[in-house]
Amino acid sequence: MRSLAGCVVLLLLASNGASPAAAAPQRPPASVSQPHPPPAPVRAAKRQGRLPPDGAPLPAPSPLRMAVDAVKRQSLPGAPTVPLPLPRPVEIGGKPAAPPVAEAPTPTPQPKPDIAPEDSAPTPDPMEGEAYAACLKTFEAKGGEPVPREQGEGTSDGEGACTIPGAVTFSRIKLAEGGTVALESAVTVRCTLAVELAGWVREDLAPLVQRQGGELSGLTGVGGQACRPRNGQKGAQISEHASGNAFDLLGLKLKDGKVVELWKAEAGTKDLRAGVRESACARFRTVLGPGADSAHANHVHLDMRQRRNDFRMCQWNVD
Repeated sequence: MRSLAGCVVLLLLASNGASPAAAAPQRPPASVSQPHPPPAPVRAAKRQGRLPPDGAPLPAPSPLRMAVDAVKRQSLPGAPTVPLPLPRPVEIGGKPAAPPVAEAPTPTPQPKPDIAPEDSAPTPDPMEGEAYAACLKTFEAKGGEPVPREQGEGTSDGEGACTIPGAVTFSRIKLAEGGTVALESAVTVRCTLAVELAGWVREDLAPLVQRQGGELSGLTGVGGQACRPRNGQKGAQISEHASGNAFDLLGLKLKDGKVVELWKAEAGTKDLRAGVRESACARFRTVLGPGADSAHANHVHLDMRQRRNDFRMCQWNVD
């Protein structure tokens, strides 16, 4: 029986043209590498449906993903530049595309002077009407030449702690014996300070220079109103310059062109500088010059600040 079955198998193989050796599966040569199974995380992702099974087509990437990939490729060194599409000249519906509107830049607010609020001086009392007119009359009597104010301008300048009550702008002072002392630039101060300055120039400075054999013709390095803290230091007490109650001076200009710089220690001008210091400390409530501090090393500061018990300050070393 077994021999009969073997014969049948031999006949079938013969009819197919294959030998018994050909029917046995052949193993690949040992040199051919076999594909490795996918890693465990990939097999798990396929079982969970997050990746398509083997042989299934991959889904097409979204337009957003394609655009992101294109931008990334362009950022790589040596990557080809992908041209961007041209903007549409016409919107849907036949209307021209509106050009982009540039927003107007927001104006940058100008910072106000940083003044310590607990030390800020109160707003000065205004000077108007008859009081202002009387002050102007006294100023002119002492040789002052005020610049006329525009109609409707009022008598005060500035606002808050930087208000100048009874403001006066001038650049010339007439002398009693004739002649004029010109300021290097026009200044604006309180009328009460302008009266003292005119009297100082006319009654003190001009005679002092004359006794030294010269003739006073001008004032150099002058300064008046400036809305700022003292010495320009952030957070400091407000300066008397802010309300027009202070005046700065660098030197005296003589008619022959010579300039006596009040802050320079020159032997030939010591007597004149000492006389200027003495007259200034007798007339003004604050005098700060060389030796007072580093901020006044190269000029003289004068003001009419009121203090308790009528205290006055005179700090100026004449060497």
